[in-house]
Amino acid sequence: MPPKKSTHIRREEIVQAALQVIGEKGVHGLTITEIAGRAGMSDANIYRHFKGKQEILEALGGFISEAVMGKAAGIAAGEGSALEKLSVIFRSHAALIAANPGLPRFIFSEEIHLGDRQLAKTIAGKMAGYIETLSNIINAGIKNGELRSLSPRETAITLLGMIQFTALRWSITHGAFSLDAEAERLWNNFLRLIQAPSCPALTETNPMEPV
Repeated sequence: MPPKKSTHIRREEIVQAALQVIGEKGVHGLTITEIAGRAGMSDANIYRHFKGKQEILEALGGFISEAVMGKAAGIAAGEGSALEKLSVIFRSHAALIAANPGLPRFIFSEEIHLGDRQLAKTIAGKMAGYIETLSNIINAGIKNGELRSLSPRETAITLLGMIQFTALRWSITHGAFSLDAEAERLWNNFLRLIQAPSCPALTETNPMEPV
């Protein structure tokens, strides 16, 4: 018999299964039975790891925080120029959404905006931290001459706004366009707007134009 999976792994599998269900049916279609079927386990097994749907949604919020905000913080603390860090963060965020259609449907759901206020407050706090992380990178880029003299906070929000609005368009059209290609076009355009004239240009990609 295969070795028994740890509680941590089981919880991760359940969260991933929930994300898949949300991607197909939205948060309103998320049930314990749907999650169990996708995770290949019984309803009873789900309840061994989570008290119910609400706790799974909270775990999903934690997953997003770590996968997006946590990764951005790690990139910000690492090596590389400000533009390189912003490029990696932007592309990584877009790629994560492209691989997980349930992410925008979760973030834009009524359950987040009008449902569990504590969960909404937690996610809002993580977003504020994300903005601060990006703002610090942008501020460093301005100081070392990579970026134009812009407002760090507003530039950070603009960058995130590109991702969120594109994710919303992609979600409501059920993936009618390539999110990755659109992200590349947006980044290349944004780069021209923020980069200082004296700074050596990053290598840009030229994805196919949308049909």
